[in-house]
Amino acid sequence: MRRSMHKCFRFISIVLLSGLSCGMAAQNLLPDSLGARKSYQAMITMPKGYVSGVCMMVRDSTGIVGSLFNEFGFSALDFRYHERKDKVEIVHAMALMDKWYIRKVLRNDLRMLLQSLAKGDTLYEDKKYKLTYVFTPMREELKKEAADDLEE
Repeated sequence: MRRSMHKCFRFISIVLLSGLSCGMAAQNLLPDSLGARKSYQAMITMPKGYVSGVCMMVRDSTGIVGSLFNEFGFSALDFRYHERKDKVEIVHAMALMDKWYIRKVLRNDLRMLLQSLAKGDTLYEDKKYKLTYVFTPMREELKKEAADDLEE
């Protein structure tokens, strides 16, 4: 009796979890149409510190153009993501990050982060260099998306 209850409970749990996961499609968190803009609360954590601020992204004809700036308005990083080539170009980096070896890591990590955002994930971890990137959509972005969903 007890064994059959465990099997039944396990079966019900699996059915419920699979049903819930089917209902929750991953939401693309990147700007989706030409000229569309998205804002994110951004945090890049490193072993010896962090960079936090706001990241704004705009979709143009070649891909996505983004800028990360801190709370004081200083630009920390400007980048361009070429979707067809699946490559990130660092246009500008603040002096602290403007080293060839840091740019190389940033290019790869931003590419992986943008792919994560396209799948609906707000976090990317670079385990090799112990870097964590968290890009959370800003509240007004979430409110706007909810209003758009209600209109449909």
